[in-house]
Amino acid sequence: MAMLKCRSILTLTAVGAVIAAGSDSAFLGKNGAEVHANVFDCHSCDKCVVGKNANNQELTSSDCAPCAMGAQTWWPCNVPLLCACASSEPPSAPTASPKPAPKPTPAPTTTTPKPTLAPTTTMTTTTPEPTAASRATTTPKPTPASATTTPQASPMPTPVPEFGCSGCATCAAVVDNSAGQAVTDAECAPCAMGAQTWWPCNLEGLCRCSGATPAPTPTTTKPTPTPTQGPSPSPSPIPPSPTPPASAEVCSEKGPSCDFTLGEGISSWFTEELFNEMFPNICSSSCHACSMLTYKCLIKATLMYPDFALSGSEEDNKRELAAWLGEMSQETTGGGCGASTENSDGTCSCGSMWCDGHPGGGCSTWGLCFVEEAGGSYCSPSSTYPCVPGKEYKGRGPKQLSWNYNYGQFSEQFCGDKSILLENPQRVATNPTLAWASSIWFWFTGGACNPGEKCKPNCHDVFLGTKPMCAGDVQAHRKYGLGWVTNVINGGLECGGAGQGKCDYRVHSRVRFYKHFCGILDVSPLAEGWTEEENLFCNEQSNYVQAPPQVC
Repeated sequence: MAMLKCRSILTLTAVGAVIAAGSDSAFLGKNGAEVHANVFDCHSCDKCVVGKNANNQELTSSDCAPCAMGAQTWWPCNVPLLCACASSEPPSAPTASPKPAPKPTPAPTTTTPKPTLAPTTTMTTTTPEPTAASRATTTPKPTPASATTTPQASPMPTPVPEFGCSGCATCAAVVDNSAGQAVTDAECAPCAMGAQTWWPCNLEGLCRCSGATPAPTPTTTKPTPTPTQGPSPSPSPIPPSPTPPASAEVCSEKGPSCDFTLGEGISSWFTEELFNEMFPNICSSSCHACSMLTYKCLIKATLMYPDFALSGSEEDNKRELAAWLGEMSQETTGGGCGASTENSDGTCSCGSMWCDGHPGGGCSTWGLCFVEEAGGSYCSPSSTYPCVPGKEYKGRGPKQLSWNYNYGQFSEQFCGDKSILLENPQRVATNPTLAWASSIWFWFTGGACNPGEKCKPNCHDVFLGTKPMCAGDVQAHRKYGLGWVTNVINGGLECGGAGQGKCDYRVHSRVRFYKHFCGILDVSPLAEGWTEEENLFCNEQSNYVQAPPQVC
């Protein structure tokens, strides 16, 4: 599933990270620098079709279309000569004026009215006021390495799978596979021990453990941990499951009322007045979240995840809430940082922005502005979470939940039935409880993860420091805090060699929202021992393309 996941509403820089063996095309080198790409990969063109396809694999132009601009980095995009630019001429270089980067599926252009609180005096700006289309970018389809698994405290030994290669040292091709695809032993070899997670490793029936007889794919599903009834007395490596919804209405088209008893959960210290101070523009005519992303429904959803921001430390709780809302604000922003630069003293500056002069925090007051992406279907072939014809799995909710496997697994774990949101994905943008719950679900899981996948840790643990620090994390210079959260959410585009340095405008926007919310909550954004450089930013951390996740 996921190697590059999660999006920023304002922008998306399509990045590939796989260098195909024997190919003269590549996306990123190990240091994150761009490597020359010829016309037979679609990294630099805006339309991609079937290429030479020397092995006569079963392939259509619709399979190749997502490869355009490097938006998709797995099969067929990472196999030399399968796809090619429709024209041999790459598109012209982007202009200096900051604008949203291309995304996997273009969104229809719409025009958003100027925010009602915009300054009345004329000012020169470098970033145009956001529109519903320009902010609604999505993340490139992830490869399985970046989904998040639920680690078990004492895993039971399981037999080495014959089919799939995630548990064996040598992997071979299934030449007469049921999919009819041309695959070789050399192409399957990297799948051994789950080292490679994209094609052909992620398609059932193409590869098998060497010397093993192909066997049916197991049908067992990943167990869901026992629901948590309250905050754990001590840190636990097992992310909490939501308290099961009381009725089917929770996952219905509109959802239930969001009434709760004042003082429950985080409402004992996070008041509606604080929420309104954080998001004074949520009901602006330029935004679409007024009736959806409400304070009451936020509290109602957090009550279903009782470990959220309810540890024994008041300061940690406030910082976790600020981090979650800060990351979600960048995903849904109407006033993110458009063109960040690094100053001589090492600080970051957004430059001139249309919302700089707005009262109460300038551009940091424009979080939670949008609820639903303007366009995009985002269907990944999956036998576990199959797409329903005619349904769009585009970004929705404060996290902008996207892709069928995320809708399916969230529906399975929260609603108790994967088909509910696979068949009705629009409910994440019409049901306020679902909208908020999808965001917290991602916070505690990092997104969908299937059995056998190597998955990234969850945001809750890497922010609070309850995730064990593996040797690979140390080597990757990962540090607990907001920077690691950003690395989990969108590191393949924003952190390490993939980003634009410390002051990558998306990272800077996330940090700016977080610090603004910490100020409102009257808590320092830096926990004891933290520094801004190491714990809030992620430029010095290797992303998960450069240094895959480990279990330790």
